[in-house]
Amino acid sequence: MARLPSIDSLYVFAVAARHLSFTAAAAELHRTQSAVSHRVKALEAEIGARLFERGARGLELTAPGRALARQVDQAISDIGRTLAEISRGTQPRKLRITLLPSVASRWLMPRLPRFFEQHPDIEVQVIADARVLDLRAEQIDLAIRFGHGRYRGHVATLLMGDRVLPVCAPQLVAGRDAIVTINALLEMPLLHDSGSEGDGSLSDWHSWLDQLGRPDAPHHAGQRFSHAGLAIEAAVLGLGVALARLSLVTDYLANGALICPLALSTDTAFRYHLVALPQVAGLPEVMLFSDWLRTEASQTAAVVAHIEPEEQRLRAALNLPAAGVHST
Repeated sequence: MARLPSIDSLYVFAVAARHLSFTAAAAELHRTQSAVSHRVKALEAEIGARLFERGARGLELTAPGRALARQVDQAISDIGRTLAEISRGTQPRKLRITLLPSVASRWLMPRLPRFFEQHPDIEVQVIADARVLDLRAEQIDLAIRFGHGRYRGHVATLLMGDRVLPVCAPQLVAGRDAIVTINALLEMPLLHDSGSEGDGSLSDWHSWLDQLGRPDAPHHAGQRFSHAGLAIEAAVLGLGVALARLSLVTDYLANGALICPLALSTDTAFRYHLVALPQVAGLPEVMLFSDWLRTEASQTAAVVAHIEPEEQRLRAALNLPAAGVHST
């Protein structure tokens, strides 16, 4: 049987393979870039195969490098699961998750009591932060990210898609004529989530109007808020019409705190993904919580389906293209 390389050499290689950068690996491992490079070269000499090569876009894995990286990542994941199982008998089962404050307050928190009812033995620590936290450095088990789904060095699975549509409190339109055109809607006081403007998610008023073929329609006036949760709260209080992601207002639409004054929704460019480090993604608690999140996400489709017939009728009346299938 061939002698196995040292665990440290394999781990250094795995970190470098995940980052495709000796410099980034050195920063994570608290070593010098030279030390990481020498350790990888020594590993290559020991096993008799090149693991990295310089490509047009920088450092790339060779075929042997990709094969070894997969095996080492799997081994690290298995070790992580085993250690978690060993410690489970003496420590409470805990999960640390991070997500945007708006998603935490408007989507996760109203549903979290149901998880605790089903799994009272699991302690969940929710870290609501607008920053993209380093899961390894912060020792976070799971992240809910709203983005394109490309997270190098992490395991990412789709949680749900999203759409945006105008919402307001019922009292805001009480006594008014029915709003049946985009122009009539834009005459209402508008509420803006400034955090979504220019972030590429297509969650802002300009993107909504652009997708509906009205990019030049006036929409800049109105109150502005630093994140989506505040704009939605302002809408609940009757301050105006907010353009909101369906994921964040399904509960309000279901209980009547918010209504849709003009049932026209458009796709967001981003979707929600569950993101974890490879060595953590397969842990029982992480898998259990991820499955529960997906079940909760699928249940929002009932509210979305309730809006679709009115939207189809309105799009036909306004000569707009069909909205397509809602993805929540």
